[in-house]
Amino acid sequence: MRTLDRYVAGVFTKNFLLALASLVSLFVFQKFLGELFDRNYPSDQIIIYNLLMIPDVAVQMMPPAVLLATVFTLSGLARANELVACFSIGVGLRRLTAVILCLVLIISCAILAMEDRILPLTYKKRTTYKMRVMEKKQDFFLDLKQDKVWYRSKNMIYNLQRFDPKTQTIHGMSVYTFDDDFNLVQVIDADQALYTTTGWKLMHGTVTVFVEDDPFPLTKQFAEKELQIAETPREFQEIEKEVDGLRLRELRDYVSRMKNAGADTKAFEVKFHSRISLSFIPVVMCFLGIPFSVRSRREGGVAKDLGLCLVITFFYWLFYSVGLSLGANGALPPWLAAWLPSSIFAVLAVTLISRQR
Repeated sequence: MRTLDRYVAGVFTKNFLLALASLVSLFVFQKFLGELFDRNYPSDQIIIYNLLMIPDVAVQMMPPAVLLATVFTLSGLARANELVACFSIGVGLRRLTAVILCLVLIISCAILAMEDRILPLTYKKRTTYKMRVMEKKQDFFLDLKQDKVWYRSKNMIYNLQRFDPKTQTIHGMSVYTFDDDFNLVQVIDADQALYTTTGWKLMHGTVTVFVEDDPFPLTKQFAEKELQIAETPREFQEIEKEVDGLRLRELRDYVSRMKNAGADTKAFEVKFHSRISLSFIPVVMCFLGIPFSVRSRREGGVAKDLGLCLVITFFYWLFYSVGLSLGANGALPPWLAAWLPSSIFAVLAVTLISRQR
């Protein structure tokens, strides 16, 4: 019995690694070609940037790779009449799928560990490389772990409580200006910063000027003040993307702080729950592949199996993307938006399996 388990596990593992390598290579290659034809950056920078994306792409491709491996393993055993041989010695389909499911659970745990430990680090490296090397912003710095957001650009450091991308408004903004020797020369504090056609307009704040020969800074209040800086809302919108560089616990704490500040956190909550739900998708994919792999008559060979897997993957990711969009827009609770698609397909898989003879 152990020999049979090792054989099935070996076939599944080989199919999984082959499918994962093929999907990751295909995705990275087509993305590399698209960026290469655009010619926005040198070829060596595009190669390095896409190599840094491999861990993230691998995590996304693991669920469809599990589906491919499940279908190819069981359908291959069926076509070679090895399933019939197993049934003849009293080994049922439940035992064979239990071996595969144990491996899939290990893959799910690996995805969760990578989501929490590895992907945040690679995301930070990828973002830093793009901003400092590819876009030549050598002084780029962004930190979300503190109580506020710190954003550094040239001789200025911005301290933001929160940024609302819908209204393009910053709530609670401090601007620290330094000279060439990095001496503090001016501090501007404002309750709000609105972006207009002429630039940023600060509302209700103070300006503090530090004079070199005067030990006492000069402070003046204002109701409105124009602020001419190079940053537009597009730069500050990067803050929303930077949450991918946070671990799960850090992301949860960040969402809690944003909620206490009165910000809209639905998109961040959806991202938090989706990173957890993604690790359980391989289990659903495995169950989806079983009823299509062990029909009484196998026809079409590898091409039919591949087409079937692509159709299932397409509809799964379509429902998953729609669910996340509904959660980010507030149509569904964030946790339900992340888990509902997987729940629907899990019920479908169980229904199809129960109807198998």
